[in-house]
Amino acid sequence: GGMYTTPTIAGSRSGGLIAQCWASLMALGREGYLRHAEQVLQVAANIKEGVQRVQGLTLLGPADAMIVCFTGKDGLNIYSVGDNMSKKGWCLNALQQPPCLHICCTVTHVGQESAFLSDLQAAVDEARTDPAEKEGKAAIYGMTSSLPAGPVNELLKVYNDVVLKV
Repeated sequence: GGMYTTPTIAGSRSGGLIAQCWASLMALGREGYLRHAEQVLQVAANIKEGVQRVQGLTLLGPADAMIVCFTGKDGLNIYSVGDNMSKKGWCLNALQQPPCLHICCTVTHVGQESAFLSDLQAAVDEARTDPAEKEGKAAIYGMTSSLPAGPVNELLKVYNDVVLKV
């Protein structure tokens, strides 16, 4: 939950993604597509297990599919963890209510679980050392979570208008 803006009703589920899935199926064949799906589910399971071992993180939800969502505990600023992971080259989505991060596991993550979990541990350690909300998503999400919905919704509408000017 939290801040989200999209220019379409479909949001992140655009027709382009459906076309990409179809093209992948055509290129890989049924068996290849299913093999990739199994690999992605295994990556998510491995990351889920690893997240549960990182002190200061709590898994949110069962993570039965390709999304692994987690939050901080004991005062850990989860948005700082996310910013630290971005600096390490990982793309995590920041969410609000509750403050959390999620990774959407894909074929690009196959074989990268150990690297991800190592970087995640380092990002948590860095966030504990310097927990301040100085920049990036830590500052934005920290600030917007304290505002009423009205101004935030207006800001998101203006953002869409500005970004989508032709």
